[in-house]
Amino acid sequence: MKKKLILFDFDGTVADNSEGIYNCIKYALDKKGMKPLSDKALRSFIGPSLFDSFMWHCTDNKETAEELVSLYRERYRPLGSTEVKIYDGMKELLGRLKGEGYITAVCSSKPYDFVRKIAKEQGLEDLFDGFFCPSFGNHLSDKTSLALEAMKHFRVSKEETVLIGDTKFDVAAARGAGISSIGVQYGFSTEEGELDSADAVAKQVEDIYPIIAGADL
Repeated sequence: MKKKLILFDFDGTVADNSEGIYNCIKYALDKKGMKPLSDKALRSFIGPSLFDSFMWHCTDNKETAEELVSLYRERYRPLGSTEVKIYDGMKELLGRLKGEGYITAVCSSKPYDFVRKIAKEQGLEDLFDGFFCPSFGNHLSDKTSLALEAMKHFRVSKEETVLIGDTKFDVAAARGAGISSIGVQYGFSTEEGELDSADAVAKQVEDIYPIIAGADL
């Protein structure tokens, strides 16, 4: 069935915000006097919720993780959100999908306010029909629920929906929601083969449109 609703993960799929994310993680850890993380650990922060990542890599204390999230955002609001690059070809892809009648929306674990801020500053806001992201203070990284919320909002069936993302969390979320998935290899997956269970894989941004338009996902 031809897809109608195209859900995009944000960090690692639409935008490369790694510089801002890494700088803010380092800032938070330094402020707390905690040891720095390896490059691999930093990379793994892109995808899950920030709170979960701090709990996995830095502390088993929820209050400490909350403090780290607050310190991260202390730098992210004025600086980290500007340290971003939209992937080459993404604006053109979104414009083409919109022009052909597809519904495009963000489905991300990144807080709503930050996604909207970046989208507006980078000239992407009008290329999305909706933003399905958690609010500040909501540490649940349940992207499955966000995808289901998007389908309900747009009154689109599971068969008409696809989620595009760069990590195993995106593939798992799509599976949980009963929808198709496209894994993108240009993002921030950290494990070899973690996108193998996606319904299709795009090496570059320019590979996404042919999959949506032509493949039987």
